[in-house]
Amino acid sequence: MATTITAPLTLEEYAQLPGNGVRHEVSEGALITMPGPKFLHTLVALAVLEALQAYLKQHGGARALPEAGYLLSREPLTVRQPDVSVLSVERIRATDADDYVEGAPELAVEVVSPSDSAEDLEVKVEQYLHSGSKQVWVVYPSTKRIHVFKPDRKATVLDETQTLDAGDSLPGFSMKVADLFSENHASS
Repeated sequence: MATTITAPLTLEEYAQLPGNGVRHEVSEGALITMPGPKFLHTLVALAVLEALQAYLKQHGGARALPEAGYLLSREPLTVRQPDVSVLSVERIRATDADDYVEGAPELAVEVVSPSDSAEDLEVKVEQYLHSGSKQVWVVYPSTKRIHVFKPDRKATVLDETQTLDAGDSLPGFSMKVADLFSENHASS
C-alpha cells in the first residue's frame, strides 16, 4: 500500500531521499512512498517496454524508458515515475543526466497494482496529460484491460480480444492486448 506524507516537500528534499529499493513520487507537494512491484506487475511492464522498444528501434525518434523520473511541476512540486514511458530523442538530449526530465513524457504507462486506488490513478493520468503527455496507458493485469487516455480526457477501454493502436503518438504501432498478459513473458 502506498504511504503519503502531506507536508510540502521541496525538489532538493526529494532528491536527497534514500535509494533503498522503495519508489518515491511527489504529488502536489505530498511525498508518496510505494512498495516494490509484485512479479506480475514487473512482467507486464517488461512486456510493454519490449513492445515499445521493438517499434522504436525500427522507427526511431524516441526511446522507451523504464521508471524514469519526470518533473511535472515545480509549484506545487510533482515528480512522477511511470512504469514505462516514451520520450523523444530531442528531450533526452536536452536533459542533464543528473536531473529529472522536465515535463511529462510523450507516452506514460502505468501498470496497476492491487494497492493503487482509482482516485490516485485518476490524479496521475490528469497530471501527465496536463503536463503534456499525448497518451497515457493504464494497464490492469487483473482484468487484462488497458485504459487509453488522450488530451481530450476521454478513455478508451480495450480488453484482451482487441488491439492497442497508439494512433498519431506512435504511427504504425499496434499490438494485441492479450500479448501483454501472455504466459510467454514468464519464459522469455
